[in-house]
Amino acid sequence: MQAYCINLERNPERRATAQAEFEREGLGVAFFRATDGKAEAPKGLFITKSEWGCADSHIRVWRDVVEKGHEMALIFEDDISLVPNFNLKLQAVLAELPDDWDFVNLGTTDGLHINFRRFSDHLMFGQALNAHAYIISHACAKKWSDFESKYLKTQFDVFIMNYPSHNFHVEKPMAFQNGGASTIGSISRTFDWTFFVNKWGLIVAFLIFIFLVRRLIFE
Repeated sequence: MQAYCINLERNPERRATAQAEFEREGLGVAFFRATDGKAEAPKGLFITKSEWGCADSHIRVWRDVVEKGHEMALIFEDDISLVPNFNLKLQAVLAELPDDWDFVNLGTTDGLHINFRRFSDHLMFGQALNAHAYIISHACAKKWSDFESKYLKTQFDVFIMNYPSHNFHVEKPMAFQNGGASTIGSISRTFDWTFFVNKWGLIVAFLIFIFLVRRLIFE
């Protein structure tokens, strides 16, 4: 399986830190030049320049997967920390995948996922934000490589989370983002109402209902 790490050329420190993680876990990973959103972004975007640069970087990786005919790919961003025995855990995840899988998020974090149901020992169906570590099938990369980053209206991980594909995420994260601002993407996110409503909408609606009832009773 081909492995990539997306890295801005003007940030060799992140590359060195990521390389140390890969060497510790015995992973052979090719570094891939990230799109510099601050320097290369087109006009008329719906998202920020940094968000666009992040999305364009991943789309270019998907196109590389397709062009080179890789059956699947493991993709990292450069602000990455891997759990111990990452490779062993990855093999366990791969063994549980169905034939028609598309995408597996390996790095979702608490509060940024919605579990619909369990699929296997390590895998969940659901919605999961973040895209600092994932595996993607050739078929999925081929579908998603046609995306045009300049037309995205939310960060690309929100977009692919809602795309009609056979997506999974691991129950326990296998990779984490290091602290500090992302140089590929951005700390701030273009707000996504779909995820907010799915996760918190019912709770907020219930609280508003209680508030209105209390006002009617006590006023």
